[in-house]
Amino acid sequence: TVIKKKIIDKAFEIYLSLYQGLVNYNEDKDAYKEFSRNFFDLVIVDECHRGSADADSAWREILQYFSSATQIGLTATPKETKEISNIEYFGEPLYTYTLKQGIEDGFLAPYKVIRIGFNTDLEGWRPETGKKDKDGNEVEDRVYNTKDFDKTLVIDERTSLVAKKISEYLNKTSRFDKTIVFCVDIEHAERMRQTLANESQDLVQANHKYVMRITGDDEEGKREVDNFINPEETYPVIATTSKLLTTGVDAQTCKLI
Repeated sequence: TVIKKKIIDKAFEIYLSLYQGLVNYNEDKDAYKEFSRNFFDLVIVDECHRGSADADSAWREILQYFSSATQIGLTATPKETKEISNIEYFGEPLYTYTLKQGIEDGFLAPYKVIRIGFNTDLEGWRPETGKKDKDGNEVEDRVYNTKDFDKTLVIDERTSLVAKKISEYLNKTSRFDKTIVFCVDIEHAERMRQTLANESQDLVQANHKYVMRITGDDEEGKREVDNFINPEETYPVIATTSKLLTTGVDAQTCKLI
């Protein structure tokens, strides 16, 4: 058996890589260690909130390995939590570009917020004594709030009300306005897809792609991402998703989120 060891070409001036591509390259050596510590003069970390500032991550080791280089972190969503801190690693921001500037310069879409308060969200929900779920198990007696909904507890009436409010809005504007509905997880995205389909049965019967679930596990849905963001394509109109459309999707014709 002959095992050919991978060799990285060091003749280039600029390298592009994912963090994941820099580790586990060879069985005995991570890819980034194929380079000397002072090989790079400049390291640019895009989306630097995604772990580069996490002290416990392997990604932090990569940045520390190339500590002699100037390192620039870029992010639109900086994080400051107990686990992750952009400032702790990169320091205070050297340059900031505000949302207002982005809108005025034409890079970002102007928006307006419509606030709808459900009683369950504003006041919490507590089951009546002896309340049982669909499987016949008694629901724990406590106050549930938005941190629980669609994670530890599913209230079908709440899902239906969300779908109804979305449909009411589209009926006032245009039922073919491109819409993204962000859900807690894949299961929630499927429930919301079905509930929204029930609200617009006439359009779904005309074309089943009127409402689609676009999530990482749904091959048909993933194939429709390009059609969803294409201004020339009518369908899909409403996309229920979890995380697939959160970054790097330029949905120019999206009217409702």
